[in-house]
This record gives sequence, structure tokens and C-alpha cells, in this order.
Amino acid sequence: MKKTKEHTEISKLRILLAAEEEFCQHGYAGANINSIGKNAGMTKGAVFWHYKNKVMLFRAVVNRSIDKLKEMNRETFESSGDIPVIERCREVLKRLIKDKAFDILIIMTDADATGEIPKEIFAEFFDATFKIFSDSVQSLDDAKTRGELRQDTDPEAILLTINLILTGFAKIKQLKALSLPLNKQIDKDVILNMIFNGLLSYQIKN
Repeated sequence: MKKTKEHTEISKLRILLAAEEEFCQHGYAGANINSIGKNAGMTKGAVFWHYKNKVMLFRAVVNRSIDKLKEMNRETFESSGDIPVIERCREVLKRLIKDKAFDILIIMTDADATGEIPKEIFAEFFDATFKIFSDSVQSLDDAKTRGELRQDTDPEAILLTINLILTGFAKIKQLKALSLPLNKQIDKDVILNMIFNGLLSYQIKN
């Protein structure tokens, strides 16, 4: 029984990894279940045995990305140590923009414009990300109370700034399709460090 359960979990992970690639490359509407199965080393029937339809599979992919966002958020605001909170935000952003979760985030951000993603999945995604945002605001408020941030710090403004940074990187990904010479030379860490120089002014040095 244990081996069967482990085999099932491994199979589902292989499908999810293949599905992430397919959805990121072709979007929800263009994603092909046959291709997902082939890249996962399975048949189309095997994919549907684990996920009964495309909606269920995409929901699982989105939920996996949300879980990653939650974990990164938890590490940012709950980790102990000598690294100040704003600097932790910068480091977690560096990780996020290199993760597949960021590409799924881009797809969901464009959902309103394309109208191709099932409304129930978009609603679930909105609720989950709004909860992450609210929890982050509270965490920054707590940091201000502890004296880690200046008293004039606006947690919502900081998080909206971070959201705009992510939106900007998403646009850069889209512009890369134009093969502009500048886009080939973009160092995301350098850009993040430049932007965070401003946010770090709200951080109180120990």
C-alpha cells in the first residue's frame, strides 16, 4: 500500500512539472494534455486518471504555485536571524522571479485580459493571493511595532511597490520575445538591488 501511494505521488508530481512547462509556454487555452502526458512519460489516459480534466490539472498547478508563494512568504516574515525584514523581502523576490511559480503568477495576472482561464480558478487564486497580501501587511505592521521599520512606514505601499516590481519583470519576460539586445543583458538582481535601495531607507539599522 505504501509503495502504491508513493508511486501515485511521484506520478502526480511528474504530471505537475510537465503541466507547469506546458501552461507556461502555451497558456491555459493552448496547453495540450497529450504533450503533458508525453513529457511526463505517461499516456493521456494516465494523466486523466490522476486529474479528471484540464481544469482540475490547471487548478493543481496553480495551487502548487500558491503553496510556494505561501512558503516563501512564511520564510520572509517568520524566519529568525540578523537579516532585517526589508532585506529578507529582497532575497525572497530574487528566488521568486527564478521559480516556475512566478511564471504561473504571470499567467494568472493576465487572466482578466485573455478571459481564457475558468472563473472559479481565478476566484480561488485571487482569494489566496489576497490572504497572502493581508498577512504580509500585518507582518510589516508587526515589524514596525518591534522597531524594525520607521514609524512613517506604510506597509501597503511597500507591498504594492513589490507587486509593481513583479509586474515589471513579467513585462520584461513578454518583451524578450521581441529579441531586443537590451533584454539579453538584463541582470534582475542588479535591478532589484537598485529598487530596494529606496525601500531600505524605511528600515532601522540595529
